[in-house]
This record gives sequence, structure tokens and C-alpha cells, in this order.
Amino acid sequence: MMNSIDGEGARAADSLPDPFVPQLYDAESPAALKRSMSWWLIGMGRLWRNLLDDRLRAAGQTQPRWRALAWARMLPGIRQADLAERMDISRPTLVRLLDSLEEQGLIERRENASDRRANGIYLTSNAEPLVRQIEEEVRSIGDYILQDLSPQEMAQCLDLLRRIRLRVNEISRTTRGFPPPPKQ
Repeated sequence: MMNSIDGEGARAADSLPDPFVPQLYDAESPAALKRSMSWWLIGMGRLWRNLLDDRLRAAGQTQPRWRALAWARMLPGIRQADLAERMDISRPTLVRLLDSLEEQGLIERRENASDRRANGIYLTSNAEPLVRQIEEEVRSIGDYILQDLSPQEMAQCLDLLRRIRLRVNEISRTTRGFPPPPKQ
């Protein structure tokens, strides 16, 4: 049974939580399921991050700022190059962001003991209240969004996402972001 959001046989707009999934959905077609899954993964990541961004903007935080602080909290001493890669921003853009955070006394750069050319990023004690606020917003949003899922469902979803992430990493390493040609 084929359903479309925009065409004949369209589902009601309220039957899908995100009306911006433009592809056909056919539960019997593996290709259509893959397209749907791709759209949903892209959209959900964007929606979740935007929701968090909206909540933190009220506290004067921008997405790049809270993401940099969150990564510095999760990985104390993260190298600038690694942080730029994880945030998917250019190194010069990250340097400007870190300059701002450092001027505000929220982070400090320390020379990496094993590679003196690299700086590790560390939170300062001044950043702790702000980072706690970020963590509380992440927890609050996650608790609300995931409240209807059982621990088993979340574990299964995490396993599936991990497997998808491994494929994404494989593509990124081998073809610089372009998928290999389909297998015949």
C-alpha cells in the first residue's frame, strides 16, 4: 500500500508528525523505506537540535556556543581540530568562537602535552552554571520526547543508530561524503 504526503492517496497532514517528509512511504518497498528512514533521520536531528537551540537562546546562548561548551564538558581537553570536526564547522570559525568563549572566561586553551602544536579546550569554573543549564535543558527535552519509549525500545533504537553511524563514517572516510555507486 503506497501513501504519499503530497499526492493521490495522501495521508492526512496530522498523521505524520513532520509534514516535511516529501517522499513516498511504502511499507512493502525496501527502497521506499530506506528513503523514508533517511528523511526522518535528517529531519529528527534538525528538529531536536532546533528545539534545544530555541530553549537555550532564551538564556542568551547560540547553537555554536552551547555545542562547543557541551563538547568541552563531555571531552575535557578536546583538541581544537577535533572539536571543529565534531561540530562540522571550519577551523577559522571555531577559533573565533573559542576566542569569544575565552574572553568571557568560559573556556581556556591549554597546550597539549603530547603535541605542542595543538591546544586542548577546557571549561573554566565560570562555565559550570551555564553548562549545568545546558545539560538540564537537554535532559528535560529528552525526558519529554522519549517518555513513551521503553528502555528496550531505546536500546534497540540506539543499536540501530550506532549501525547507521558506522556506515556514515565508512562513507565519509572512503569517498569524502559521496556514497559509493550502488551494488549491482
